[in-house]
Amino acid sequence: MKKIIFLFLSCILYQGLSAQQTGIKFEHGNWEALLAKAKATNEIIFMDAYTTWCGPCIMMSRDVFTNQSVGKYYNENFLNVKLDMEEGIGLTLAKKYQVEAYPSLLFINGEGDIVHRATGYHDVPEFLNLGETALNPDTNLKGMGIRYAQGDRSPDFVLRYISAKYSAMEGGILPIAEAYLRTQKDWGTLPNMQLLYLLTDDPNSKWFDYLVENRLKFEALFGKENMSAKFQDMLLTKALSQGKDVLAEVERFYTKVYPEMAPKLSAHFKMNYYQYAGDLNAFAAAAVGYLDEYPSNDADELNNIAWTFYESIEDQTLLKKALTWAARSVDLDSQYNNNDTLAALYFKLGKKRKARKTALAAIAIAKLDGVDYSGTQALLQAIEGK
Repeated sequence: MKKIIFLFLSCILYQGLSAQQTGIKFEHGNWEALLAKAKATNEIIFMDAYTTWCGPCIMMSRDVFTNQSVGKYYNENFLNVKLDMEEGIGLTLAKKYQVEAYPSLLFINGEGDIVHRATGYHDVPEFLNLGETALNPDTNLKGMGIRYAQGDRSPDFVLRYISAKYSAMEGGILPIAEAYLRTQKDWGTLPNMQLLYLLTDDPNSKWFDYLVENRLKFEALFGKENMSAKFQDMLLTKALSQGKDVLAEVERFYTKVYPEMAPKLSAHFKMNYYQYAGDLNAFAAAAVGYLDEYPSNDADELNNIAWTFYESIEDQTLLKKALTWAARSVDLDSQYNNNDTLAALYFKLGKKRKARKTALAAIAIAKLDGVDYSGTQALLQAIEGK
């Protein structure tokens, strides 16, 4: 009798655990067969286009795809498949569907056409909403594209269409946005300013001139630092394409537009320019000058500069400078990447004990975050002489 009761309770417990652990059921097998199944059943395929090194991909697989409500919705409404974009059929499909960011969340019909897409980490509510968007012809990219091709130019719809394409990192946005703005007498409405802020990337354009002329209004909406960073990104693109002669033009721009911040912004710009131009000696000198004059409290900025020094600089004095930046980055916001950088710099400077301790700290953080730490593991083996 006890045995029967035990088996009965075990069965209930197993069923309860199974219900709790039910997530998305992913299909296995031939891609062409899956397409044929989707066509025959008139279903849409959800594809998790991932890579093994992508941290957000790992987090979605662990925390989102295993969710019970996600599993119920996606299993009922889609054929689901996971494909590594760096091996097998994934290589072909990455090229076909222009997958350039990970994770890419693709919704594909039986004809092999993209119905909808998104990129980046989505939490459970966002991912459920994404599925609903993909199923609705009024909101998915394919349906909106058909509506646009048929001539719908109502402002609200066009803005939604542009926003959907932008969020999906889909091409062909600028011609649509240009045509839309030509119909707008007032570029100063909130939707139009948001559009200009997102899409302006050419410092030789009328859009750029409008941003400069209305800088204070844009700063009130998006923040002074964000606007200065946007201007710097555009000017950097121009400088890299046209050469050092643009540097003087950039200084004049900052003196005119940001007179109180011009020296700092110009110094930051030169540092970035020399780095992207590949002039590492000039970059090192510019980076030291910039951070000595304007100490940074941006953990990511400090880490990125320190890592570039680790990869490219051999001078011990300069590496010690980089070590202080990496340590400051960790103090500001201890993450896997900056602990890895700090460990690498310790090792390059011959401080093996500190290098080992910091490398172990980086690996511990990576394990908690589900991040690939193979590079740090290799560094640790080098530190230990293995």
